Amino acid sequence: MKHNRITARDERATFIENVSFKFGYNLVTFALLFDVIYRGFIYDEAAWDLLGIIILSGFVMMLYQYKQKILDKSWLKTVVVSSFMAFIVAILITVIIKIF
Repeated sequence: MKHNRITARDERATFIENVSFKFGYNLVTFALLFDVIYRGFIYDEAAWDLLGIIILSGFVMMLYQYKQKILDKSWLKTVVVSSFMAFIVAILITVIIKIF
């Protein structure tokens, strides 16, 4: 006999589901990053397509959070400062690699 029970979804179930999505997203993101590193060091190839996927997914999440109005007032400053710092680090790494 088949039981058709409808499971009530409460805040706890939604929270746990969101945490599981977070773990899954983090796993995929770090797997892609390690793949980029592996391709760079072992095969000496640039994997910009994979880095593009990671960056694009971050922008999609940020856009969705902005549309849902859950970002505080300092989010733009945080994005600009973080991007600037990443740019400076990338330039330093490039210069160091070119020198050595």
